[in-house]
Amino acid sequence: MVVWFSKETDDIKKFMETAGRRGSDVKIMVLDDGGNLLYGAGSLCEYVISAKNQEEYDERALFGDLLEVPEFREIRLEGAESCLYEAGRKRAVICFADPAEKKTVERVEWNTESGWIFKIDYYNRYGTKYASEFLDADKNVESKVYYSDRNQEMLVIQPQNQVITLLENGVVKAVFHSYAQFVEFCITEIGDGDKNILFVQEENCRFQKLEADGESVWDAVLFSDPELLEKYRNAGGKNGYRFYSIPEEYPVNHVSKNALILTASDQIEKLDELSLEMPDMVFHIAAHTQVSDKLYKLAERENVMVYPGVSKEALDGLWEKCDFYLDINHYREIDNAVDEASRRNLVLMGFEDTVHQRELMAGGCVYAVEDYKNIAEVIRYLKKNHAFTQKLLLAQQKKRERVSAGIMNGTAVDKKQKI
Repeated sequence: MVVWFSKETDDIKKFMETAGRRGSDVKIMVLDDGGNLLYGAGSLCEYVISAKNQEEYDERALFGDLLEVPEFREIRLEGAESCLYEAGRKRAVICFADPAEKKTVERVEWNTESGWIFKIDYYNRYGTKYASEFLDADKNVESKVYYSDRNQEMLVIQPQNQVITLLENGVVKAVFHSYAQFVEFCITEIGDGDKNILFVQEENCRFQKLEADGESVWDAVLFSDPELLEKYRNAGGKNGYRFYSIPEEYPVNHVSKNALILTASDQIEKLDELSLEMPDMVFHIAAHTQVSDKLYKLAERENVMVYPGVSKEALDGLWEKCDFYLDINHYREIDNAVDEASRRNLVLMGFEDTVHQRELMAGGCVYAVEDYKNIAEVIRYLKKNHAFTQKLLLAQQKKRERVSAGIMNGTAVDKKQKI
């Protein structure tokens, strides 16, 4: 199975860790090229180039003082920058990857005599120059060239008209008239009959609608953002699934008296009644915006705490403090809260009309609104019977892992099956 990410984010790390824990055989490719990809991922352009390279390379950092400098040129340190000089004139700036103090070369920006950058050389995790961008005076990229380990031009991309030229030994092997055509070619070359899955990380992902012979080239399209998945489905997208990472271990749930609710409105189902039913339970209500007088009025009770404009630090503290998450707010979900609560091993409970990610809920944890007293009764029971609570949490963990397993073992990408 080949999983294609639109760009490099922490989603790659989470996916690979989850795949590793399940022993799944997956290949990770990134559609947006980069010479310093982390987590063992590869990129499209890197794959095309490496297939023709004559040597294998170990990863090594290229430090600024090891950069090869042509004769009559020298490197000078100017504050936090390293610059390349020729005959007393600054020709280029050496830019370092984060953290900059390690002085690992990421790119070299070459200047004209008038001062504008006309070329940028990029260096990869093997310490070699793998690509160059050529810019016009308005800083637009006219072309990007990728090189082999013998400094031969292997791939030329002209972004303004989306023409991509593939070369071999200086001879044109193929010309693609859109990035989509190039991606489809690479899927055929790299996929080799495997299932191909696209992992979307941004709303305007240009690869979602790739088709071959009238059908999508993707066996499945994954999302870690539930809002993006909903937009995809509403636009008629097929084979869209939610990806849930599996943590290395679940935190201990101490079955405390603290329950968390994240919301973007004051429409929190049966909060008034639940706070009266469970006076010994503390309800922590967090919002990124200001809250209404309705919630401030409820906060006059000793067991209701409201956090308007909650900071990241304060919210992290609430996640650590609470052992129950009540998915009882109407409208949109905040901060992917149910997924976060599941990974943090909070007990998930909610109403039929409010739950946002029901597939993560254990059986018996979703109720009709009129049965709100049952939620209170169950929570009281869980607080007294910790052994049963741990069984419920184990069932909740297995529910999450079953959903994730559908992706990892390939059953979820069978077009006849839904997760």
